[in-house]
Amino acid sequence: MVVLFRSLRWTVLAILPLSATILLVYGVIGFSGKDYDMPIAVLSTLVLGIAIDFAIHFIQRYRQLAEELGSVGLALGRVYEEPARAITKNALIIALGFVPMFFASLTPYIVVGVFMASIMVLSWVVSLMLLPSIIALFQRSAVREIEA
Repeated sequence: MVVLFRSLRWTVLAILPLSATILLVYGVIGFSGKDYDMPIAVLSTLVLGIAIDFAIHFIQRYRQLAEELGSVGLALGRVYEEPARAITKNALIIALGFVPMFFASLTPYIVVGVFMASIMVLSWVVSLMLLPSIIALFQRSAVREIEA
């Protein structure tokens, strides 16, 4: 991501929604007493790779729009028109695709279904709620540094 964004600040920002999702989901798994078994280990890499795409897509499109429009507020508003809808559809389709596994007769299938769906939904919500607020905060501090 450092290569993609050419900025450590934007890279850290992209990792935040995924980090929050990881802490919450793995925290629940740990506190529930569920072992970190093979299905969880294999799915971790797959789902986390998909979930980070939400933040990358959001940030990349925001940066393009901010450059075009010259305004943080306008760019964030436009991100919620097209890219946020695409992210929402992607997250919900993938999460809903795993709901039938909730009703499986084998426990590992149920765990996989709940795990996948929860990571997708949480990373979607966190990406669309956390990223805009932190972006606005970053941009305001950058403007203050320029003005000072």
